[in-house]
Order: sequence, then structure tokens, then C-alpha cells
Amino acid sequence: MALREEAARGRTQRLLAAGAYLFLGLFIGCAFLGVAANLAGWTLAAAFLARSMWGLLLAYFVFAVLTIAARLRGWTSRLFAAAGFLFLALFISFALFLVVSDALYIDSASVRRVLGSAFIRDALRLSVVTSVITTAAALLFAVPMGYVLSRYRFPGRLLADTVVDIPIVFPPLVAGLTLLIFFSRTAVGQWIEKDLGLEFVFQPAGIVLCQFVVSASFAIRSAKSAFDEVDRRLEKVALTLGCSQWGSFFRVSLPLAAGGITAGGILTWARAFGIFGPLMIFVGSFRGRTEVLSTTIYLEQSVGDLEAALTVALLLVGVAMVALITIRLAGGRALVKL
Repeated sequence: MALREEAARGRTQRLLAAGAYLFLGLFIGCAFLGVAANLAGWTLAAAFLARSMWGLLLAYFVFAVLTIAARLRGWTSRLFAAAGFLFLALFISFALFLVVSDALYIDSASVRRVLGSAFIRDALRLSVVTSVITTAAALLFAVPMGYVLSRYRFPGRLLADTVVDIPIVFPPLVAGLTLLIFFSRTAVGQWIEKDLGLEFVFQPAGIVLCQFVVSASFAIRSAKSAFDEVDRRLEKVALTLGCSQWGSFFRVSLPLAAGGITAGGILTWARAFGIFGPLMIFVGSFRGRTEVLSTTIYLEQSVGDLEAALTVALLLVGVAMVALITIRLAGGRALVKL
């Protein structure tokens, strides 16, 4: 009898989970179709799809909470889980409502204008190039730094660990202001710019420097978390089998931590791709020279072109969502742990 009940409960869970995935897929499909219909000018179809997708989202939440409840025993546990899930559902609904409402606000003319603008194409190119360079530089520092912070104990380690995290918690504007003061007011900064000829203030190179200062901590923290997940006994076994410390690192530690390091690199790239405040202070937003997509939003909004600004903003939101999904697929448990 107990086995039958357990089998029946398992079938119920699978059916409820399948229903939840079905409604979630239908919601995503309706959202994309609704945006497409709005861009095509099909007002009635867009309105119908918009109403339908919110009903589908509600159905998804109902099936999802029933799936959780089916795994629990007793009404007290089920009510407790449902109460907690309610807050999750409200938060997700609010976030999705904001994004989808914005997507339904723009029209095809705004999209064509954005895609056809040479300035915005230049801003997109500069955003991609600088963020890729920043990510490569951040990973170059993150791998050795993450390994040292994970494996070694040394005087001042707590301070070093804290300094790594400072850019994560302080306002991004501080990074831009600090860099501007350093290069324009201090003797060392002026020596770098004038005597060495390495110009950063109001220059494209300054974009990379800003992005690095703001986002490198995510790569370092992810690398440390990834190395923390690697069993140290495997490294010791490699050493006893004749590997040097370098060989143990490159053959054991680094391959096993690759997923978390990759996740950190993607997160770093997404962070660098979307920063705004430090760039406005340190390099400005000169069209065709230092303008990136994040500052394009400000420029378009400042001249009253809200549709173009919103279109570019949605592009950044899409990039962020793709990056986060990829992180979860690539990084597993080794995400950023503060």
C-alpha cells in the first residue's frame, strides 16, 4: 500500500511539473508573439496576447506551488511553502511586468531608427570590444588571485579579501571620480598620462579602465569560489604522482574550476557591458569616440527620444538575461559568493 501511494504521489508530481513547464513555455511564447505583434502594428492581437500571457503566468505559479506541495506531507508544511512561494511569485511578476510592459511600449519605427543609426552601431561596437578586453584582463588577474585567496593563508589576507570586494559594494560613481582625480590631480597619474603617453581621461582606453575597476572583482570572487569547490586532496594526489605545483595547478585545479571561472568571466563581461556612471565622469560620452550603449540611453533620453532610449535599454536587459542564464548553465555551484 505504501509503495502504491508513493508511486501515485510521484506520478502526481510529474504531471504537475509538466503542467508548470507547459504554462511557462506558453507564457514565454505569448510574450514574444505579443512583442512581435506590437512591432508589426497588430494592436488587437498584441492586446489579446498580453492578456493571455498574464493568465498563463498565473497558471504557471499555481502548478508550480502545487508541485512543491505534492512533495510535502501535512497541510501545515504545504501552507508554509505556499506562503513563501507567494512572495517569490509577486517579485517575479513585478519584474516581468516591468520588462514586458516596456517591450510592448516601443514600436517598429523606434527599432528601425535605432538599428539604422550609425552612432548607435558605433556605440554597440565599442561596448562589445571594450567589454571583451576588460573581461580578458579581469580573468588574467582573477585566476592567480582567486587561487592564492583560496589556497594560502598569509598576514593581511582579511584585508586583501576585503579590498577585492570593495568595488562590488561601493557606488560605481566613486570609481569614475577616483580615476578622474588620480589621473588629473596626482603626480603619478599625470606622469602616466604625460610622460608615458598613456591617456585615459576622455579616451576609449579609459572605458576599459573604468570597466575593469568596477567589474574585475566579480571575476576574482568567482574564481576563488571555483577553487574553493575543488577538493584539495586531488591536488595532493597529483603532487605525490610526480606533478610539480605548476603541473598540479594546470592539470587538476584549473580544469576542475573552469566552470566557475567561465561563469565569473560572463558575469564580468555583462557588468562591464552595462556600466554607466563611472564612464560619464571619467570618459564622458562623445559620439563616435567614447559613447557606449549605456551612455546612449542617457543621450537619447536627454533629447526626449524615449522610444530609442527604451529600445537600447531593452537590448541591455536582453544581454543581461542571456548572460545570467549562461552563467547558471556554465558555472554550476561556483557562482559569486560574497
